[in-house]
Amino acid sequence: MKKKGLLYKLSKICTQPVKGWFYIFVFLLNLVSNYVVIKDDKLPFTYFSVFFLSAFVAYIESAIYFVLTKKSLRRIYVVLIILLHGVLIGCEYFLLFRFNSFLKQSIVNIIGETNSDEVQSFFKTYLPPTQILIILALLAALLAIIYGLSRLIAKIRYTIPALLFSLIGMGIALYGGYGFWRYRDGMSIPQHTTLTRLGHSIYQIKQKNSDIELLRDACKNVDASTSSSDLPTIVVIIGESHSVYHSSLYGYEKTTNPLLSQRVKEGSMVVFDNAVSLHDITSLSMKADFSLNAQGEDFATTPLFPACFKAAGYRTMMYDNQYLTGTGISFLADKELSDILFDYRNTRKYPYDGDMAEEIEMSDGPTLYIIHLMGQHFEYEAAYPRDFGTFKADDYDKKYNEDQRATIAQYDNATLYNDFVVDKIIRKFETTNCCVFYFPDHGEEVYELRDFAGHCNAESSPDLNYQIRIPLLVWLSPTFTADHPSLKQRLEEAKHYPICADDIGHTLLDVAGIKTSAFTPSRSFVNDHYDKNRHRIVLHSIDYDEYQARRSK
Repeated sequence: MKKKGLLYKLSKICTQPVKGWFYIFVFLLNLVSNYVVIKDDKLPFTYFSVFFLSAFVAYIESAIYFVLTKKSLRRIYVVLIILLHGVLIGCEYFLLFRFNSFLKQSIVNIIGETNSDEVQSFFKTYLPPTQILIILALLAALLAIIYGLSRLIAKIRYTIPALLFSLIGMGIALYGGYGFWRYRDGMSIPQHTTLTRLGHSIYQIKQKNSDIELLRDACKNVDASTSSSDLPTIVVIIGESHSVYHSSLYGYEKTTNPLLSQRVKEGSMVVFDNAVSLHDITSLSMKADFSLNAQGEDFATTPLFPACFKAAGYRTMMYDNQYLTGTGISFLADKELSDILFDYRNTRKYPYDGDMAEEIEMSDGPTLYIIHLMGQHFEYEAAYPRDFGTFKADDYDKKYNEDQRATIAQYDNATLYNDFVVDKIIRKFETTNCCVFYFPDHGEEVYELRDFAGHCNAESSPDLNYQIRIPLLVWLSPTFTADHPSLKQRLEEAKHYPICADDIGHTLLDVAGIKTSAFTPSRSFVNDHYDKNRHRIVLHSIDYDEYQARRSK
């Protein structure tokens, strides 16, 4: 009898959390939130896993509810649960409907690397007050419906099935947790709940901090030298969200690049027409652009190209209108790494990129300048002074609605201003022995394919070219051209080569004549050994060249 009594008490304790309306309430909240992962993974196991993991998480949340015996504590707990799941559901479905994405590693990284100015721009562009009110109203309606359903379902006998579902979910979680402990593989833990995805993302952020420590060592201990006595000045201008489809240099009908087009006409600038970015997100693109590794591998243990320039005797200077040291989790925000890479970095942001260009100081001796612009980042209207409001909504096809036409006009004005800024920077170096490279972090969609303007979701776009193809321009000063006539010829020969942005670092080392073990000749597009057959893997896993071949059939 004692044994039966013990089992009875144990079963009563185990089943207690699944009794009543609260378990059903949190189960439905979890199910609604977690369901978004089906967008990326429609395998039968995913549906199975989402369902049972939702039951397991609900069991834990409900168990906490029953442990809290005081009514006041229970009320506080219910409010906190509603707020937590309300925020998660709101975020998940906003990302799903606005960006065809959901809360996952890449999104958490973006949030972590976003500064206050970008947050304000984001809300102005994607979440104006009226939309926030609509989202809150929809959330309130959803919560009311779920509460009503949970009260109805609670009248049915569901205790044993609910406990069984929770135990199966616990088994999936334990199996995945073991895989993560054993192999440290993020995909081996349950990725099918919002909470576990966020937990893994936080872990990855901590891992990123560890990677930066390794990267500091890799950039400190660089073997680099040059035998030349007349080293050229190298200027690298990195733009933002610059679409080739809105650039008159690439055939766009609106004259958005009048100044740079004139330089092409004069013969001092080469336009490359087959360049792509590895990513559609600034933070990931910047990692690829700065590193000398291949396709994003071994980032933490491979030196960044500015470290090679500095080790070879160059002065290194960075002007950045997006990242400042000490803000965010980007490698460019790490003060110690920045001190290793650069002799100078600006300490404030500028209202417009042209203001930053004004303050670029001319340095004596061989210098590497890296100039990171705000470019055409949203909100587009804030990216240019009023004097550059050349294009108006009425200039565009009526197939777009009024708001879309206004946004397209703003984007083209931002592109026109970007043309002015890049030309302004070039003018600073016209009388020097200088080579200027310009390319953006990624492209941009501006309503060409769907009711969407922005980036970050190229993989789900009808055509990823709009976010992945990028302009690539190289300008040579008269002095540099006279001293390096063969390089100008090689640049002209390479302008139709397939180029990936992560090859540019190797090309810069080649142009500067820097010798280092980190340099790979087959990745410099001005080198005779450049590998024109290397497939470009973008967005982590998409073979861009095969993608293009399929589209051309």
